[in-house]
Amino acid sequence: MKKILSAFLLVSGLFGSAAAQDQQNYVQAGIGFGNTLDYASGAKGMPTLNFTYERMLPFKVGPGTFGAGITASYRSVKWESTFLDYEDVETLGKWKYSNMVIALRGAYHLSSEIIKVENLDLYGALQLGARLSKTKYTGTADYGEGRTNIKDNDVHVGFIAGARYFFTPGFGVYSELGYDVTWIKLGVVGRF
Repeated sequence: MKKILSAFLLVSGLFGSAAAQDQQNYVQAGIGFGNTLDYASGAKGMPTLNFTYERMLPFKVGPGTFGAGITASYRSVKWESTFLDYEDVETLGKWKYSNMVIALRGAYHLSSEIIKVENLDLYGALQLGARLSKTKYTGTADYGEGRTNIKDNDVHVGFIAGARYFFTPGFGVYSELGYDVTWIKLGVVGRF
């Protein structure tokens, strides 16, 4: 966790040192589909919520520019099943899974001279951070009720290809594909 905090402070320092007139900030809010995390078959719940902040960095490399920021995603699902436990007693099991990912994000954006489509931004991104997961289990059988709570933290790595299209200078839509919390993300983006 100390390494993640140190990397975040480094990226924040890059944001603060850049010249304001050369910078653009992006804020994305969207939902994700096609879960890459481990959930039971038949689990039902909300779609993955995703929020991203990115700031363009003041230098150009090759046919594009770099951006850096932070992203956060959250999803919660429930699952129920009736099964026979180790003593062949019918048990109703209820599970609730929740996952939160907080990650630093670096992106490379192709320049408009390469794309040749006005208002379109194509990019690739790499994310590195932490996945915080929680599992709650309740089992009910003839002999009573049992509960288990498990919390776990893991390293999160994501590889993404994305596109943003702007209808106005400050508002657009985005889509991202890749190995992340979900396979596909769709949403809106603001630029300022």
